[in-house]
Amino acid sequence: MSITSLRPLARRTAHPITAKRDDFWGTPETPDTFVIALLRARHISAEQLMLALAAQAQYQRRLNDSLIIMRAMSEAALYAALSRHWAVGLVDFSESWPEPALVAQCDPLICLQQGWVPWRKLGQTTVIVCAYPEDFAALRPDLEAIFGPVVLAVAPRSSVETAIMARAGAGLARRAETRVALADSCRSYQTTPLIKVMLSVTLAMILCGALLPTVAVFTLFAVTLTLAHAQTTLKAFAVLNRTTRPMPTPLPPPKEMPMISIMVALYKESRIVARLIRRLQNLDYPRDKLEVIFLIEDNDTATAKALSQLEMPLWLRVLSVPTGTIRTKPRALNYGLDHCRGTIIGVYDAEDAPAKDQLRVVANRFYNADDRLACLQGQLDYYNPNSNWLARCFTIEYAAWWRVFLPGIERLGLALPLGGTTLFFRRTALADLGAWDAHNVTEDADLGIRIARRGYRTELIQSVTHEEANCRILPWIKQRSRWIKGFMMTWATHMRDPARLYHELGLRRFVGFQVMFAGSFFHALFAPVLWTLWLLPLGLFDPLPTTAIWPLAGFGILAEVFLFCCNLAALRKTGHKINPLWLFTMIFYNILASFAAYKALWEMLARPFYWDKTSHGLYDI
Repeated sequence: MSITSLRPLARRTAHPITAKRDDFWGTPETPDTFVIALLRARHISAEQLMLALAAQAQYQRRLNDSLIIMRAMSEAALYAALSRHWAVGLVDFSESWPEPALVAQCDPLICLQQGWVPWRKLGQTTVIVCAYPEDFAALRPDLEAIFGPVVLAVAPRSSVETAIMARAGAGLARRAETRVALADSCRSYQTTPLIKVMLSVTLAMILCGALLPTVAVFTLFAVTLTLAHAQTTLKAFAVLNRTTRPMPTPLPPPKEMPMISIMVALYKESRIVARLIRRLQNLDYPRDKLEVIFLIEDNDTATAKALSQLEMPLWLRVLSVPTGTIRTKPRALNYGLDHCRGTIIGVYDAEDAPAKDQLRVVANRFYNADDRLACLQGQLDYYNPNSNWLARCFTIEYAAWWRVFLPGIERLGLALPLGGTTLFFRRTALADLGAWDAHNVTEDADLGIRIARRGYRTELIQSVTHEEANCRILPWIKQRSRWIKGFMMTWATHMRDPARLYHELGLRRFVGFQVMFAGSFFHALFAPVLWTLWLLPLGLFDPLPTTAIWPLAGFGILAEVFLFCCNLAALRKTGHKINPLWLFTMIFYNILASFAAYKALWEMLARPFYWDKTSHGLYDI
């Protein structure tokens, strides 16, 4: 639409919208004049209208959105009809973007939430383009306080959002990088202090080894054994704790089903997006109460092209994330959060295949919980467990973590380090927490600790999402090094003020945090010390007195037997057909973690915010 075509409208009336929302939209019993006009023009059938009105009443969804989602009318045809009915202009932003000076006068987040954007000045009058013209009367006082006299035009919501992002997207992208408060973020991390600490420790070890070799060896083994003992003890407490939660109450009635927004951050995932859409279409949840947003980086032309060639459902949309100072998944999620309409925010990964009823389980639990429940974490598993030896071991490890250890950690009341997917947040709590730390490469684990520190809680749900096991050696090491680096960064960030952390978590969760985070990466770094004990039977190495060897060997054997039993029990819970004899090879699998830990330590010094991308799509269900 041109500016000229709006001038007669601006002269004709200063107040083109006077009808109240209820007068315009009506109810299922009293259809309004607009839907009558649609029926008379045969744009929709009576059956389609009744279904749309029923969906509007049941799910509290806009009638025009329901008509589009049901494919009763195309978006273009519907908004052309709205333009004629309201006697206002229909704006095509591809011909003319909003004036930057006008957009700068308002909060783009409010514009996104309410579905409007200031477009042009016609003399002293400002044209406001709304996706929902029935809201204009209520918005008018606030709009006139900002812009002076205003006049209405209409455009589809997707076009309005695109126009807002064309003018304010760069600012929102910068905000996505600094959403978490500086005191809670790792973005102020500097490598110099770590370099100084490492040089000091290395120098001390060399001097001690040269002057007091026995003391040095004893100290090294003592530290390593303490770390191993702490890890094993925590897992033992988690397994032995038998506290149970009460069973959840029945599913709420459909009218209580909340709007759920799912975000999927995609980067170089062109070969898997078709499978992802197919898997998401299997979700059993009312389409009027579901939206899925694919977040793609603006320079990822391959993924954008792959998506453009697919027929996507109307409840799914693609959002381009502008380039910033960093490129990470949490930054993309922060950017996408402003575009979400749901009261529950979910996160999936590109290779995910969630359980069909997962969203109903999530809605049920949030409905029956208090407001302090901030997050629900689903269980993760793999759909290619028998691809090779690495895939089998990875599946066994995941089974033990998600089916045995993490549920026990939850029962102990410790702070849960979240996984990167199948996460669902109460939106109000997520906003209170500042969402994700854009600079942390394990933003999920960090957010889990911040949830606990702010007095919220996380619960596990008995719903499984299957993923693709990373089963090539070098990509596995890269992925694991990113996880370990993230644990290092998260621990360093939260330990800036140990007294405050202790006060907010309490003794039990403070100790649990130390063991789960510091204990895990220090154990991986020091594990090669224990490997030297394999030389004892060969008589090539005798670091400790004989009286110390037998207790050490006994502890090691008991720990391995315990872990073997846990792995076996977890594997049986998954139902995977993996021969239990593969469990004996886990000792070789665990060696890879130490290589990843040293890579992570190097990156803490050289590239602390670098995101080592994991490729997907090699295997399918």
